[in-house]
Amino acid sequence: MNYVGVGVVILTFALIAARRLRVPPWASMLLGGVLMVALGVESFKQALQAVDLNVVLFLFSLFSLVSALEVSGFLKFLAFKLVSSSRDPRRLLLYTLVFSSLLACVVTNDGVASSWTPVVLDAARLGGLDPTPLMYSLAFGVTIGSTMMPTGNPQNLLIALNSGLADPFVTFLKVLFVPTIINVFVTYLFLRLLFRGKAGEVMKLDEVRVDDKFTAYLSLGLLVATFSAYFVLEFIPSSQLNYVSVSLLSASLLYLISGKRRQIVRNLDWSTIVFFVGLFMFTEGVLNSGVVGVVFGAFPSPASVTTIFTISVLLSQVVSNVPLVALYIPVLLSPHSGTQQWIALAVGSTIAGNVTLLGAASNVIISEGAEVRGGRGFDFLQFIKYGVPLTLINLAIYYPFLVIRF
Repeated sequence: MNYVGVGVVILTFALIAARRLRVPPWASMLLGGVLMVALGVESFKQALQAVDLNVVLFLFSLFSLVSALEVSGFLKFLAFKLVSSSRDPRRLLLYTLVFSSLLACVVTNDGVASSWTPVVLDAARLGGLDPTPLMYSLAFGVTIGSTMMPTGNPQNLLIALNSGLADPFVTFLKVLFVPTIINVFVTYLFLRLLFRGKAGEVMKLDEVRVDDKFTAYLSLGLLVATFSAYFVLEFIPSSQLNYVSVSLLSASLLYLISGKRRQIVRNLDWSTIVFFVGLFMFTEGVLNSGVVGVVFGAFPSPASVTTIFTISVLLSQVVSNVPLVALYIPVLLSPHSGTQQWIALAVGSTIAGNVTLLGAASNVIISEGAEVRGGRGFDFLQFIKYGVPLTLINLAIYYPFLVIRF
Protein backbone atom coordinates (compact mmCIF):
# COMPACT_ATOMS: atom_id res chain seq x y z
CA MET A 1 0.00 0.00 0.00
CA ASN A 2 1.21 3.51 -0.83
CA TYR A 3 1.01 5.37 2.48
CA VAL A 4 1.60 8.75 0.81
CA GLY A 5 -1.59 8.18 -1.18
CA VAL A 6 -3.43 7.19 1.99
CA GLY A 7 -2.23 10.42 3.60
CA VAL A 8 -3.58 12.46 0.66
CA VAL A 9 -6.94 10.68 0.99
CA ILE A 10 -7.13 11.51 4.71
CA LEU A 11 -6.10 15.15 4.10
CA THR A 12 -8.64 15.62 1.29
CA PHE A 13 -11.54 14.22 3.29
CA ALA A 14 -10.47 16.22 6.36
CA LEU A 15 -10.50 19.46 4.34
CA ILE A 16 -13.93 18.69 2.93
CA ALA A 17 -15.25 17.84 6.40
CA ALA A 18 -13.76 20.96 8.00
CA ARG A 19 -16.08 23.46 6.37
CA ARG A 20 -15.23 26.01 9.07
CA LEU A 21 -11.98 26.61 7.19
CA ARG A 22 -14.22 28.00 4.45
CA VAL A 23 -12.50 25.89 1.79
CA PRO A 24 -15.14 24.74 -0.74
CA PRO A 25 -15.23 21.01 -1.63
CA TRP A 26 -14.16 21.66 -5.23
CA ALA A 27 -10.95 23.36 -4.06
CA SER A 28 -10.20 20.54 -1.59
CA MET A 29 -10.80 17.85 -4.23
CA LEU A 30 -8.67 19.66 -6.82
CA LEU A 31 -5.84 19.92 -4.27
CA GLY A 32 -6.19 16.20 -3.50
CA GLY A 33 -5.96 15.32 -7.18
CA VAL A 34 -2.94 17.56 -7.77
CA LEU A 35 -1.16 16.22 -4.66
CA MET A 36 -1.59 12.68 -5.98
CA VAL A 37 0.52 13.77 -8.99
CA ALA A 38 2.95 16.05 -7.15
CA LEU A 39 3.80 13.38 -4.54
CA GLY A 40 4.29 10.63 -7.12
CA VAL A 41 1.26 8.49 -6.34
CA GLU A 42 0.34 8.73 -10.03
CA SER A 43 2.04 10.20 -13.10
CA PHE A 44 0.79 13.33 -14.82
CA LYS A 45 -0.05 11.20 -17.86
CA GLN A 46 -2.16 8.88 -15.70
CA ALA A 47 -3.94 11.87 -14.17
CA LEU A 48 -4.80 13.30 -17.60
CA GLN A 49 -6.02 9.93 -18.84
CA ALA A 50 -8.15 9.54 -15.71
CA VAL A 51 -10.11 12.73 -16.46
CA ASP A 52 -13.23 11.47 -18.23
CA LEU A 53 -13.94 14.07 -20.91
CA ASN A 54 -17.29 12.43 -21.60
CA VAL A 55 -18.46 13.38 -18.11
CA VAL A 56 -16.89 16.86 -18.22
CA LEU A 57 -18.42 17.70 -21.61
CA PHE A 58 -21.77 16.20 -20.62
CA LEU A 59 -21.87 18.40 -17.51
CA PHE A 60 -20.79 21.48 -19.48
CA SER A 61 -23.61 20.91 -21.98
CA LEU A 62 -26.26 20.22 -19.36
CA PHE A 63 -25.15 23.13 -17.17
CA SER A 64 -25.34 25.42 -20.23
CA LEU A 65 -29.02 24.61 -20.77
CA VAL A 66 -29.77 25.00 -17.06
CA SER A 67 -27.87 28.30 -16.95
CA ALA A 68 -29.96 29.59 -19.89
CA LEU A 69 -33.18 28.66 -18.08
CA GLU A 70 -31.94 30.53 -15.02
CA VAL A 71 -30.76 33.61 -16.95
CA SER A 72 -34.13 33.80 -18.74
CA GLY A 73 -36.01 33.81 -15.42
CA PHE A 74 -37.82 30.56 -16.22
CA LEU A 75 -36.51 28.67 -13.17
CA LYS A 76 -37.63 31.43 -10.84
CA PHE A 77 -41.05 31.34 -12.52
CA LEU A 78 -41.15 27.54 -12.05
CA ALA A 79 -40.26 27.98 -8.38
CA PHE A 80 -43.10 30.51 -8.01
CA LYS A 81 -45.55 28.00 -9.50
CA LEU A 82 -44.26 25.26 -7.22
CA VAL A 83 -44.59 27.38 -4.08
CA SER A 84 -47.94 28.94 -5.00
CA SER A 85 -49.45 25.51 -5.74
CA SER A 86 -48.17 24.09 -2.42
CA ARG A 87 -48.95 26.84 0.07
CA ASP A 88 -47.84 24.42 2.78
CA PRO A 89 -44.11 23.82 3.48
CA ARG A 90 -44.76 20.14 4.15
CA ARG A 91 -46.48 19.76 0.79
CA LEU A 92 -43.62 21.64 -0.87
CA LEU A 93 -41.20 19.17 0.72
CA LEU A 94 -43.28 16.27 -0.61
CA TYR A 95 -43.58 17.77 -4.11
CA THR A 96 -39.82 18.31 -4.29
CA LEU A 97 -39.12 14.73 -3.21
CA VAL A 98 -41.70 13.05 -5.45
CA PHE A 99 -41.07 15.09 -8.62
CA SER A 100 -37.28 14.84 -8.33
CA SER A 101 -37.53 11.06 -7.74
CA LEU A 102 -39.76 10.47 -10.75
CA LEU A 103 -37.69 12.68 -13.03
CA ALA A 104 -34.41 11.14 -11.89
CA CYS A 105 -35.31 7.64 -13.03
CA VAL A 106 -35.55 8.79 -16.66
CA VAL A 107 -33.50 11.99 -16.93
CA THR A 108 -30.49 10.91 -14.74
CA ASN A 109 -29.99 12.06 -11.18
CA ASP A 110 -27.21 14.51 -12.11
CA GLY A 111 -29.44 16.20 -14.68
CA VAL A 112 -32.29 16.67 -12.21
CA ALA A 113 -29.89 17.83 -9.49
CA SER A 114 -28.48 20.44 -11.86
CA SER A 115 -31.80 21.76 -13.17
CA TRP A 116 -33.75 21.64 -9.89
CA THR A 117 -31.21 23.14 -7.49
CA PRO A 118 -31.95 26.74 -8.54
CA VAL A 119 -35.68 25.89 -8.52
CA VAL A 120 -35.75 24.72 -4.89
CA LEU A 121 -33.50 27.59 -3.78
CA ASP A 122 -35.79 30.13 -5.43
CA ALA A 123 -38.82 28.33 -3.98
CA ALA A 124 -37.37 28.64 -0.48
CA ARG A 125 -36.44 32.28 -1.07
CA LEU A 126 -39.84 33.19 -2.48
CA GLY A 127 -41.66 31.39 0.30
CA GLY A 128 -39.44 32.76 3.07
CA LEU A 129 -38.42 29.22 4.05
CA ASP A 130 -35.24 27.53 5.22
CA PRO A 131 -33.77 25.96 2.04
CA THR A 132 -32.00 23.13 3.90
CA PRO A 133 -34.96 20.69 4.09
CA LEU A 134 -35.70 21.21 0.39
CA MET A 135 -32.04 20.65 -0.54
CA TYR A 136 -31.97 17.36 1.39
CA SER A 137 -35.29 16.40 -0.17
CA LEU A 138 -33.82 17.00 -3.62
CA ALA A 139 -30.57 15.16 -2.86
CA PHE A 140 -32.25 12.10 -1.32
CA GLY A 141 -35.02 12.18 -3.94
CA VAL A 142 -32.77 12.05 -7.02
CA THR A 143 -30.66 9.30 -5.46
CA ILE A 144 -33.59 7.05 -4.55
CA GLY A 145 -35.58 7.72 -7.71
CA SER A 146 -32.63 6.98 -10.00
CA THR A 147 -32.32 3.46 -8.58
CA MET A 148 -35.17 1.85 -10.49
CA MET A 149 -34.11 2.48 -14.11
CA PRO A 150 -30.88 1.98 -16.12
CA THR A 151 -31.23 5.58 -17.31
CA GLY A 152 -31.37 6.87 -13.73
CA ASN A 153 -27.62 7.19 -13.22
CA PRO A 154 -24.30 6.29 -14.91
CA GLN A 155 -23.58 3.27 -12.69
CA ASN A 156 -26.94 1.67 -13.52
CA LEU A 157 -26.23 2.24 -17.21
CA LEU A 158 -22.82 0.56 -16.84
CA ILE A 159 -24.50 -2.45 -15.24
CA ALA A 160 -27.22 -2.59 -17.91
CA LEU A 161 -24.63 -2.54 -20.70
CA ASN A 162 -22.08 -4.95 -19.18
CA SER A 163 -24.02 -7.43 -17.05
CA GLY A 164 -25.61 -9.42 -19.85
CA LEU A 165 -29.10 -8.95 -18.42
CA ALA A 166 -31.55 -9.90 -21.18
CA ASP A 167 -33.94 -6.98 -20.76
CA PRO A 168 -32.45 -4.57 -18.22
CA PHE A 169 -35.23 -1.95 -18.39
CA VAL A 170 -37.96 -4.47 -17.64
CA THR A 171 -35.81 -6.29 -15.05
CA PHE A 172 -34.96 -3.12 -13.13
CA LEU A 173 -38.59 -1.99 -13.03
CA LYS A 174 -39.96 -5.41 -12.07
CA VAL A 175 -37.65 -5.74 -9.10
CA LEU A 176 -37.18 -2.15 -7.96
CA PHE A 177 -40.33 -0.16 -8.77
CA VAL A 178 -42.33 -1.10 -5.65
CA PRO A 179 -39.49 -0.78 -3.06
CA THR A 180 -38.39 2.51 -4.64
CA ILE A 181 -41.89 4.02 -4.33
CA ILE A 182 -42.05 2.79 -0.72
CA ASN A 183 -38.65 4.37 -0.04
CA VAL A 184 -39.75 7.72 -1.47
CA PHE A 185 -42.65 8.01 0.97
CA VAL A 186 -40.66 6.60 3.90
CA THR A 187 -38.01 9.23 3.14
CA TYR A 188 -40.69 11.92 3.20
CA LEU A 189 -41.74 10.79 6.71
CA PHE A 190 -38.06 10.71 7.71
CA LEU A 191 -37.55 14.30 6.47
CA ARG A 192 -40.73 15.44 8.22
CA LEU A 193 -39.37 14.01 11.47
CA LEU A 194 -35.91 15.42 10.85
CA PHE A 195 -37.05 18.98 10.13
CA ARG A 196 -40.24 19.08 12.17
CA GLY A 197 -39.24 22.33 13.86
CA LYS A 198 -38.22 24.11 10.65
CA ALA A 199 -41.40 24.09 8.59
CA GLY A 200 -42.40 27.73 8.91
CA GLU A 201 -45.14 29.25 6.79
CA VAL A 202 -45.19 30.11 3.11
CA MET A 203 -45.26 33.86 2.61
CA LYS A 204 -47.76 35.59 0.37
CA LEU A 205 -46.15 35.78 -3.05
CA ASP A 206 -46.00 38.48 -5.67
CA GLU A 207 -46.54 37.35 -9.25
CA VAL A 208 -43.33 36.23 -10.98
CA ARG A 209 -42.98 36.32 -14.77
CA VAL A 210 -40.37 35.03 -17.22
CA ASP A 211 -37.89 37.82 -18.04
CA ASP A 212 -36.77 36.60 -21.48
CA LYS A 213 -39.35 34.35 -23.12
CA PHE A 214 -37.26 33.69 -26.24
CA THR A 215 -34.28 32.36 -24.26
CA ALA A 216 -36.64 30.43 -21.98
CA TYR A 217 -38.47 28.72 -24.86
CA LEU A 218 -35.22 28.09 -26.72
CA SER A 219 -33.43 26.45 -23.77
CA LEU A 220 -36.54 24.57 -22.64
CA GLY A 221 -37.10 23.24 -26.17
CA LEU A 222 -33.48 22.15 -26.46
CA LEU A 223 -33.62 20.49 -23.03
CA VAL A 224 -36.77 18.52 -23.95
CA ALA A 225 -35.25 17.57 -27.31
CA THR A 226 -32.04 16.45 -25.61
CA PHE A 227 -33.77 14.20 -23.08
CA SER A 228 -36.06 12.83 -25.80
CA ALA A 229 -32.97 11.94 -27.82
CA TYR A 230 -31.58 10.04 -24.83
CA PHE A 231 -34.65 7.81 -24.91
CA VAL A 232 -34.44 7.30 -28.67
CA LEU A 233 -30.78 6.29 -28.35
CA GLU A 234 -31.74 3.67 -25.77
CA PHE A 235 -33.93 1.86 -28.27
CA ILE A 236 -32.25 2.86 -31.55
CA PRO A 237 -28.49 2.85 -30.92
CA SER A 238 -26.36 5.01 -33.21
CA SER A 239 -22.64 4.74 -33.97
CA GLN A 240 -22.43 8.52 -34.41
CA LEU A 241 -24.55 9.79 -31.54
CA ASN A 242 -24.46 9.21 -27.79
CA TYR A 243 -25.46 11.10 -24.64
CA VAL A 244 -22.46 13.42 -24.83
CA SER A 245 -22.64 14.30 -28.53
CA VAL A 246 -26.40 14.95 -28.33
CA SER A 247 -25.91 17.18 -25.29
CA LEU A 248 -23.05 19.08 -26.95
CA LEU A 249 -25.15 19.61 -30.06
CA SER A 250 -27.92 21.19 -27.96
CA ALA A 251 -25.45 23.41 -26.09
CA SER A 252 -23.82 24.48 -29.37
CA LEU A 253 -27.19 25.46 -30.84
CA LEU A 254 -27.99 27.39 -27.67
CA TYR A 255 -24.80 29.44 -27.87
CA LEU A 256 -25.28 29.99 -31.61
CA ILE A 257 -28.87 31.23 -31.40
CA SER A 258 -29.18 32.93 -28.01
CA GLY A 259 -28.31 36.60 -27.69
CA LYS A 260 -27.46 36.07 -24.02
CA ARG A 261 -24.64 33.60 -24.69
CA ARG A 262 -22.08 35.54 -22.61
CA GLN A 263 -24.37 35.74 -19.59
CA ILE A 264 -25.17 32.05 -19.93
CA VAL A 265 -21.53 30.96 -19.98
CA ARG A 266 -20.63 33.29 -17.07
CA ASN A 267 -23.50 31.88 -15.03
CA LEU A 268 -22.35 28.28 -15.60
CA ASP A 269 -21.64 26.10 -12.55
CA TRP A 270 -17.89 25.98 -13.21
CA SER A 271 -16.99 24.94 -9.66
CA THR A 272 -18.73 21.57 -10.07
CA ILE A 273 -16.84 20.94 -13.32
CA VAL A 274 -13.55 21.73 -11.53
CA PHE A 275 -14.62 19.37 -8.73
CA PHE A 276 -15.05 16.52 -11.20
CA VAL A 277 -11.67 17.11 -12.82
CA GLY A 278 -10.10 16.95 -9.36
CA LEU A 279 -12.19 13.90 -8.46
CA PHE A 280 -11.00 11.90 -11.47
CA MET A 281 -7.35 12.69 -10.68
CA PHE A 282 -7.92 11.93 -6.99
CA THR A 283 -9.68 8.61 -7.73
CA GLU A 284 -6.81 7.44 -9.94
CA GLY A 285 -4.45 8.15 -7.05
CA VAL A 286 -6.70 6.23 -4.66
CA LEU A 287 -6.61 3.23 -7.00
CA ASN A 288 -2.83 3.44 -7.29
CA SER A 289 -2.45 3.68 -3.52
CA GLY A 290 -3.87 0.18 -3.06
CA VAL A 291 -6.61 1.24 -0.62
CA VAL A 292 -9.38 -0.26 -2.75
CA GLY A 293 -7.60 -3.62 -3.08
CA VAL A 294 -7.17 -3.87 0.69
CA VAL A 295 -10.86 -3.16 1.29
CA PHE A 296 -11.92 -5.66 -1.41
CA GLY A 297 -9.68 -8.26 0.18
CA ALA A 298 -11.23 -7.73 3.60
CA PHE A 299 -14.62 -9.03 2.42
CA PRO A 300 -15.69 -12.49 1.26
CA SER A 301 -16.64 -13.24 -2.35
CA PRO A 302 -19.52 -10.97 -3.49
CA ALA A 303 -22.10 -13.73 -3.71
CA SER A 304 -24.72 -12.43 -1.28
CA VAL A 305 -26.86 -9.30 -1.32
CA THR A 306 -25.53 -8.32 2.12
CA THR A 307 -21.89 -8.51 1.01
CA ILE A 308 -22.52 -6.53 -2.18
CA PHE A 309 -24.48 -3.89 -0.27
CA THR A 310 -21.68 -3.55 2.29
CA ILE A 311 -18.81 -3.32 -0.20
CA SER A 312 -20.58 -0.97 -2.60
CA VAL A 313 -21.79 1.39 0.13
CA LEU A 314 -18.37 1.61 1.83
CA LEU A 315 -16.21 1.91 -1.28
CA SER A 316 -18.55 4.41 -2.94
CA GLN A 317 -17.54 6.86 -0.21
CA VAL A 318 -13.87 6.55 -1.23
CA VAL A 319 -13.91 6.37 -5.04
CA SER A 320 -17.52 7.51 -5.71
CA ASN A 321 -20.17 5.14 -7.05
CA VAL A 322 -19.45 5.22 -10.79
CA PRO A 323 -15.74 4.23 -10.51
CA LEU A 324 -16.74 1.67 -7.87
CA VAL A 325 -19.15 -0.06 -10.28
CA ALA A 326 -16.55 0.07 -13.07
CA LEU A 327 -14.13 -1.74 -10.71
CA TYR A 328 -16.77 -4.16 -9.50
CA ILE A 329 -18.10 -5.34 -12.90
CA PRO A 330 -15.10 -7.64 -13.66
CA VAL A 331 -15.40 -9.09 -10.13
CA LEU A 332 -19.04 -10.08 -10.74
CA LEU A 333 -18.41 -11.26 -14.30
CA SER A 334 -15.75 -13.76 -13.26
CA PRO A 335 -18.12 -16.08 -11.35
CA HIS A 336 -20.94 -15.30 -13.84
CA SER A 337 -23.22 -13.69 -11.28
CA GLY A 338 -26.97 -13.74 -11.68
CA THR A 339 -29.62 -11.04 -11.83
CA GLN A 340 -29.81 -10.79 -8.03
CA GLN A 341 -26.14 -9.81 -7.71
CA TRP A 342 -26.29 -7.24 -10.53
CA ILE A 343 -29.42 -5.57 -9.15
CA ALA A 344 -27.89 -5.61 -5.65
CA LEU A 345 -24.84 -3.78 -7.04
CA ALA A 346 -27.10 -1.19 -8.71
CA VAL A 347 -29.04 -0.62 -5.49
CA GLY A 348 -26.03 -0.58 -3.16
CA SER A 349 -23.90 1.75 -5.29
CA THR A 350 -26.81 4.14 -5.89
CA ILE A 351 -28.22 4.30 -2.35
CA ALA A 352 -24.63 4.78 -1.16
CA GLY A 353 -25.09 8.34 -2.42
CA ASN A 354 -27.22 9.06 0.64
CA VAL A 355 -24.41 8.29 3.11
CA THR A 356 -22.01 11.21 2.58
CA LEU A 357 -21.68 14.35 0.50
CA LEU A 358 -19.14 12.58 -1.74
CA GLY A 359 -21.21 9.40 -2.11
CA ALA A 360 -22.91 10.70 -5.27
CA ALA A 361 -22.06 13.36 -7.82
CA SER A 362 -25.60 14.74 -7.54
CA ASN A 363 -24.95 15.70 -3.91
CA VAL A 364 -21.95 17.78 -4.96
CA ILE A 365 -23.91 19.39 -7.81
CA ILE A 366 -26.66 20.49 -5.39
CA SER A 367 -24.21 21.70 -2.73
CA GLU A 368 -22.02 23.62 -5.18
CA GLY A 369 -25.10 24.99 -6.94
CA ALA A 370 -26.31 26.44 -3.65
CA GLU A 371 -22.95 28.05 -2.87
CA VAL A 372 -22.59 29.51 -6.38
CA ARG A 373 -25.96 31.23 -5.89
CA GLY A 374 -24.94 32.78 -2.59
CA GLY A 375 -26.49 30.11 -0.36
CA ARG A 376 -24.98 27.53 1.95
CA GLY A 377 -24.02 24.08 0.73
CA PHE A 378 -24.35 20.83 2.64
CA ASP A 379 -22.33 20.43 5.81
CA PHE A 380 -20.18 17.31 5.43
CA LEU A 381 -20.74 15.93 8.93
CA GLN A 382 -24.41 16.91 9.04
CA PHE A 383 -24.98 15.05 5.78
CA ILE A 384 -23.51 11.90 7.36
CA LYS A 385 -25.67 12.39 10.46
CA TYR A 386 -28.83 12.48 8.34
CA GLY A 387 -27.69 10.16 5.57
CA VAL A 388 -26.48 7.10 7.48
CA PRO A 389 -29.80 6.25 9.20
CA LEU A 390 -31.74 6.95 5.99
CA THR A 391 -29.42 4.68 3.99
CA LEU A 392 -29.92 1.84 6.48
CA ILE A 393 -33.69 2.30 6.19
CA ASN A 394 -33.54 2.39 2.38
CA LEU A 395 -31.41 -0.75 2.16
CA ALA A 396 -33.61 -2.55 4.69
CA ILE A 397 -36.62 -1.90 2.42
CA TYR A 398 -34.81 -3.05 -0.74
CA TYR A 399 -33.29 -6.16 0.89
CA PRO A 400 -36.38 -8.43 1.15
CA PHE A 401 -37.44 -7.59 -2.42
CA LEU A 402 -34.05 -8.78 -3.68
CA VAL A 403 -33.83 -11.85 -1.45
CA ILE A 404 -37.41 -13.11 -1.78
CA ARG A 405 -37.74 -12.49 -5.52
CA PHE A 406 -34.71 -14.58 -6.50
